[in-house]
Amino acid sequence: MDHTEKSFNRPSPASPSGRAVALLDARYLRWIAKLEEHDSASPSVLSRERLNELVQHALNRAVGRVSLLRVYWYADSDDRLVCNDQALRLLPSADTDGSALVRQLTADVQALVAGGRVDVILIGSDDDRLLAVMESAKLAGLTVCVLADERAQAMPRLMQQDPNWARLLREADRRVIVRSSELAHSLGGQGHSPSDDSPSEGFEEALLNVVKAWWDELTDDDRDGLKEELPELRGLPPEVDRDLLLRGKNAMGRALNFHEKRLLRSQARDVTLATSVEPPAV
Repeated sequence: MDHTEKSFNRPSPASPSGRAVALLDARYLRWIAKLEEHDSASPSVLSRERLNELVQHALNRAVGRVSLLRVYWYADSDDRLVCNDQALRLLPSADTDGSALVRQLTADVQALVAGGRVDVILIGSDDDRLLAVMESAKLAGLTVCVLADERAQAMPRLMQQDPNWARLLREADRRVIVRSSELAHSLGGQGHSPSDDSPSEGFEEALLNVVKAWWDELTDDDRDGLKEELPELRGLPPEVDRDLLLRGKNAMGRALNFHEKRLLRSQARDVTLATSVEPPAV
């Protein structure tokens, strides 16, 4: 009897369990797998056949034993692949600022919450515009996880290098870590393995020069309009975004990759918001 009582009184595992769904942005996964060094004009096709197995194992490590029901794959081109327990969500190729991705992913998370048949959602994105829907899902009782590579294990450093991504990771219930090399192998790529994936100081300065040149060419009215508009936006106005990406492409002699675009946009916001209008002299 004592043995029976001991077995019943053992503490149950703290890790949640149940059914899970993953919502993964193809561009984000390409970036954290360090596959962005391929030609941006014709990037290699990612293979999704082994993705569910990788995600299942990563969830089991981070959350506990769950059943992965489905992976939603958000991409701007149809790879023509047919994979079990996966759903392709096609996005417009002109979605340079990620707004269409945020809208579609938000709608899918809301539908999963309303359905009430999922316990865990795994988000593969670094867009902090998803914070609101993540919080709604958490308040509805779901465990919300964010997929990341090994950089998420050094959060103080990441908070300095990429504060928006770090903020999203900190708001998740769990950070599901997959090594970039492991993800690259699963997606059928080789990736690259520098010790630090963040841009070098010289590269950051080159992009900042692009932003400063753009800012200097704006009229006073355009500057004032941006100063008023940007605080209400997460990204940049579409016309500004297109102009900066073209300038960056011309300056670098190639299309910018995922991380470089994010850095350029962040610098543009910083330059705009840091330049305040001086009050008139009394």
